[in-house]
Amino acid sequence: METYHNKFLIFGCMGLGGSWDTNPISKNDQKKAFDVIHTALENNITFFDHADIYMLGKAEKVFGMFLQEHPHLREKLKIQSKSAIQLHEGALNSNRYNASKEYLIKQVEAILKRLQTDYLDVFLVHRPDPLMNPSELAETFYYLKEKGYVNHFGVSNMSATQIEVLQKFSDIPIKHNQIQFSLGHSQLLENEVFFNTNHSVPANNFGMLAYAQLHNIEIQTYGSLDKGLFSNHQNTGIKTIDETKQLLHQLSEKYQTNILALQLAWIAKLPCKIVPIIGTTNLERIKQCAEFNQIELSREDWYDLWITAMGKKLP
Repeated sequence: METYHNKFLIFGCMGLGGSWDTNPISKNDQKKAFDVIHTALENNITFFDHADIYMLGKAEKVFGMFLQEHPHLREKLKIQSKSAIQLHEGALNSNRYNASKEYLIKQVEAILKRLQTDYLDVFLVHRPDPLMNPSELAETFYYLKEKGYVNHFGVSNMSATQIEVLQKFSDIPIKHNQIQFSLGHSQLLENEVFFNTNHSVPANNFGMLAYAQLHNIEIQTYGSLDKGLFSNHQNTGIKTIDETKQLLHQLSEKYQTNILALQLAWIAKLPCKIVPIIGTTNLERIKQCAEFNQIELSREDWYDLWITAMGKKLP
């Protein structure tokens, strides 16, 4: 089996464009977004992740403004976006999901217009839609590829079984799965090692890491930094969190690096195609995150971080 060296990051653009409302993008919002994109590029981050719902479309729109001013950069960038969530359109102000052919094609056309680009490098189905027809989704992929709108396809928040069903109906490979995974949210690993023990583990995404290795699927991890849970210096009074912070601080001195980079290096050590997504708009933190590829965590330190963050012994 091939060994992967996970040495790059994806920048998640959810925080660009201002706020979650229909107010226009201000000059300040535009400058902030441009500074963030430039900082990412200066630190060799060239893969940018979007979704049609981010800032109600303004994240894509402000990125499109950047591309309009820097058209020569388009071919140097990898741009992906996602669709299938209808935000707060359901009963009780709930989201609804829509992976129908008509809806996804319409959304991709709108995404391309906002981004001011002719194509997406990658398009992901954002959430599994229980009413999703696999053969219809295959037709959607074929149409988008034939039109030149999308080069590659993937999914988000889906299990190995869901991907297997979709792949049965399509010759176009699903090569990406974007799911939550981090030091503080490691169910993907827990599902594997606590199988057939007395510990109860979440049923979601059982076997996803093995399936990804078997089918050459890239795992993209969102929530990679646990929303700053472990980089905040204040004690929380929660044993697992505070002990993990302490261990990260010790290891940052050992490896002569920062806590954010350590968390990303912990993710990237897994022997599969796994790429952390970061979403901070703090320029200094972007630079700190980019240091992750200079760290080679020892097996012992990797395990101790995981065990400490879980707060329970391995079987």
